[in-house]
Amino acid sequence: MTQHRRRSTAAPAPRPDRTRVIGHLAIAAILPYLLLKIAWIAGSTVGIVSASPVDAAVLQGGNLVTAAMEVVAVLVILTFTRSWGLSVPPWLVLAPTWIGTGLLAPFVVTGPVVAVSVLGDPTSVGDGSLAAWVGPLVYLSFGAQAIGLSAAFVGHVRARWSPVFTSRIAAGPAGPARPVALASAWAATTLLSVVVVARVSWACGSTWGLPASVLGSRGIAEQLADGGTAVFAVAAAVGTLSLLHRRPRAGRTRVPLCLAWVGTGAIVGSGLYATTLLLSGITGPVSAAAGAVGFVDLLQTLAGTVLAVVGASLLAGMAADRAAPSVRPAEYAGGFPHPDPTSGPADRSPGTPLPRTQ
Repeated sequence: MTQHRRRSTAAPAPRPDRTRVIGHLAIAAILPYLLLKIAWIAGSTVGIVSASPVDAAVLQGGNLVTAAMEVVAVLVILTFTRSWGLSVPPWLVLAPTWIGTGLLAPFVVTGPVVAVSVLGDPTSVGDGSLAAWVGPLVYLSFGAQAIGLSAAFVGHVRARWSPVFTSRIAAGPAGPARPVALASAWAATTLLSVVVVARVSWACGSTWGLPASVLGSRGIAEQLADGGTAVFAVAAAVGTLSLLHRRPRAGRTRVPLCLAWVGTGAIVGSGLYATTLLLSGITGPVSAAAGAVGFVDLLQTLAGTVLAVVGASLLAGMAADRAAPSVRPAEYAGGFPHPDPTSGPADRSPGTPLPRTQ
């Protein structure tokens, strides 16, 4: 009887020591920014050359929040690099990682640009209250954190949810809620088209909708940030719609998953951050002049949240499909199911086909 070997289609799990090294490098990238924040919280003036126009209480609150976020990032990375991290509840890993990668991803591009721009003009970053070296340190730290956090997370995902990460797009879930998900995703994509047009115009130098108070402070970093947001918005829409429409059918899910993951995180993170600053009054009083920017920020936050919810439901459905037991067509021959392979010849009824060796 011919023997058939079943080939494994799952990607090999990453080496634990490699993921651990990546995680340690990511933590090393966090430390300069975290230590600077701790110093400022403690009252140190290192890196500060003059008083900031922003209220001192607001600055202190911001320092506390951002320092706490960095501590959470360290804990999440440790989860990726330790065996006990595989038993941590998924939401406790996925939620902070999605937020973190979304907030940090834009700095992969803007970080090096800021570092170079400061070499030519030390006042090109910030409000002039910080030393010239602070801007490059912060931006480059954020960019390195984004790369390190994402790489360590990929190692964790491949070790924990490898079938979801390596399956074909055509094998995506198709349940009764799919029409609702499609309608929601296309509605969010329509809203994001407005965001893309506005961001691209600002990235190209247009001043439409920009308040006069920010025109003088806009530079290459701000224009790149607008262009990056437009790219992330397109990535979020393309990734989510690709998973929903299951196209291209032969492609792996990891590509659209990564596009949707980073894209939605980036547009929600940046939009929510800017909207929070605007509504809290930190960036100044809300006025009609700031209405266009605030509207675009709110629009991308809402649209990104819708795509994120759709993506989360898709991810949950894919994980459930992989976890559910399935019956292979090869287990049936002539319309009769094969008996338990452990049963002996006496347990088989006459005419029942013998099980084929896989």
